[in-house]
Amino acid sequence: MSGKKIVGLREKRVTRIVWVVSTAVVAACVGWGVLAQVMVPDACTVDPPPANAQYLHCD
Repeated sequence: MSGKKIVGLREKRVTRIVWVVSTAVVAACVGWGVLAQVMVPDACTVDPPPANAQYLHCD
């Protein structure tokens, strides 16, 4: 193998790793955001309401 071909393969491998890690980080952030929306209850449904809920207008 020539030196130029080895460098090209290394660059492809690094590019692939960067894409995989970036995709994993974005997926983790999206998953965390979705879980935060699903798992945290609405403040108006909590009995008694939290102390800092005086500004909520729950109907």
